[in-house]
Amino acid sequence: MINGAAAAQSNNGYANDTMADGSADPTQTRGTVLDMPAGENTVQGAATPRPSTPPRGMTKARVRQQYGEPQSKSQPVGNPPITRWDYPGYRLYFEYDHVLHAVVPEHFEPVAHGDELQSAN
Repeated sequence: MINGAAAAQSNNGYANDTMADGSADPTQTRGTVLDMPAGENTVQGAATPRPSTPPRGMTKARVRQQYGEPQSKSQPVGNPPITRWDYPGYRLYFEYDHVLHAVVPEHFEPVAHGDELQSAN
């Protein structure tokens, strides 16, 4: 069902490629709609929910205000300077004064564009 209504099916199993007036619809796209149950913020196979982490772009001052002081801080490295702050369960990486990435070691994000990755061998 698409938007609560049954779609007309063509021989290939997809909805018809025609508009109401019978002309072809050149802008139509095809796809599969997955009905996913709402759940906790977990990664498949993970025993615990992913901790809440600051969003990309948040300032160091705002991170301190909302998440408290980190357990440890690294010195800036490189140019631009990258700094790491360690919190229980995750690490924050800053470029200058802004969050660049939040890393949760036990909760790996799925690999995007895996087909584009090349083997080092």
